[in-house]
Amino acid sequence: MNMKTTLCAAALCLSSASAFAVPNLGDILGDGSYSGYTDTGYESVALTDDSNTNDDITAFLFLEFAGFKDNNNFGIYDFSYDGSGNLVVGDTLELFSGSQSPSTGFGTTDASVHFDLLAGTATNASTGDTSNIGRNFGFYLENTVDNGGFTWYSHTANNSDGFDHMLMFDTSDNAVSGLGGSDVILAFEDLCNTDCRNDSDFNDMVVGISDVVPVPEPGTLAS
Repeated sequence: MNMKTTLCAAALCLSSASAFAVPNLGDILGDGSYSGYTDTGYESVALTDDSNTNDDITAFLFLEFAGFKDNNNFGIYDFSYDGSGNLVVGDTLELFSGSQSPSTGFGTTDASVHFDLLAGTATNASTGDTSNIGRNFGFYLENTVDNGGFTWYSHTANNSDGFDHMLMFDTSDNAVSGLGGSDVILAFEDLCNTDCRNDSDFNDMVVGISDVVPVPEPGTLAS
């Protein structure tokens, strides 16, 4: 990513980061044919086929243009709300580790997740890891090594810097080929909002997810 090297005060950094226009999917992928897709503002998804006891999703790792990419891990998480309406993050399940990367640029690295809706579990088919995650879930980007370590959630309220680190694009119409049948595309910015290097280009990790639908209001579907 294009890193700013000039040192500045935290307040100035915050102003600078917020001044960036939110990119559309064409901006992020560098392909104007996707420019019609804009951020939905949604923070979680739900499985599209929950009529049976089992369901599956596939995650596609499309892009990583991040200096921290070797240590950036991506996954899904269960969540609930406490008595005051605050979101509580539950179990997590890693789908991509820092050692994984797109095969060649706009690549086809993928991970499958199997959901047992009766048991309320999700299993990464590649690793065999299982977590308690239901039909409605969010996404995270985690790095425990670089920049002091961080975890960014798709639910903005749970991010320590109050910044929306993930854009979600609804691509379920599949009007433009090349997205692997993804129903949503997730695009992450991995640097803190008060970091001078935050350029809000949201291409630090770009992931497609199949067989899900965006949820307009987090928590409206039971997990």
